[in-house]
Amino acid sequence: MMLVFAAGCADGGSGGDDAKAEVPAPVTSKAPADLKDLLTNPHDDQSKDEVLTFDFKQVAEKSLLAPPKGMAFTPDSCVNYVTIGDAANTPLQTAPAATIAGLNGYMQFNTASPVGKDHNLGHDNFFAQFVVELPEGPKLDAMHKAATECAKGDITLDGKVPGTLSNVDFQTPSLAGAQTKGLIQRITFPPQKDKAGTDVLKTFYGGVEPNGGIDRPKHIVMVVMGNVLYYGIVTDLATANKMAANFHRLASTRGIS
Repeated sequence: MMLVFAAGCADGGSGGDDAKAEVPAPVTSKAPADLKDLLTNPHDDQSKDEVLTFDFKQVAEKSLLAPPKGMAFTPDSCVNYVTIGDAANTPLQTAPAATIAGLNGYMQFNTASPVGKDHNLGHDNFFAQFVVELPEGPKLDAMHKAATECAKGDITLDGKVPGTLSNVDFQTPSLAGAQTKGLIQRITFPPQKDKAGTDVLKTFYGGVEPNGGIDRPKHIVMVVMGNVLYYGIVTDLATANKMAANFHRLASTRGIS
């Protein structure tokens, strides 16, 4: 899930920054949706996975939506496009901790994912996902539009190693009674001209490509059912679509619509 969500993260500080003005989590008179156990491991071979699941109170406490320290993006909408659905279009990933903690939701990821890490952001065999109820309704079209307007954004590591980030649409399979959107997000860094630059890439990503650069493509799926938003991020297309279908099946069985 930056879920950064290190692969879908935002420029600036952590979601737990107490200096930010508190934005109340939207409230509703309806009973909260039952979102527990709607997130499942999508891997066929789960023998090597260590999977962690946290509710949004824990997500806020652990700053799991925050970007890695030293990683910055321009423009902000390249990664900070998911909003909580309020009139102010408050971004979820950089919302105050109290706002995130007040939402009904869960996050799940395996320990191979970049979530919650500042360095060694490996992307092999990872998955991350979250589901959250947004009482005023997820604005999926607006979120997708903001993301895809980032055709060529900038990413900088430690203020000195520049790269590019792009988001493009991919067509997700339709799911009955749901809205769906997909993104292919790609982060690239060219081969560095000196050892210092290469060392920065190795610190953040654990290694470099054979050409000395970094190329990190990821598939992101977003599904909306009623006031519930599902967000999943993984490397390959087939697993991304499987994650969306798994959530849709479980949510439909539970009567979420």
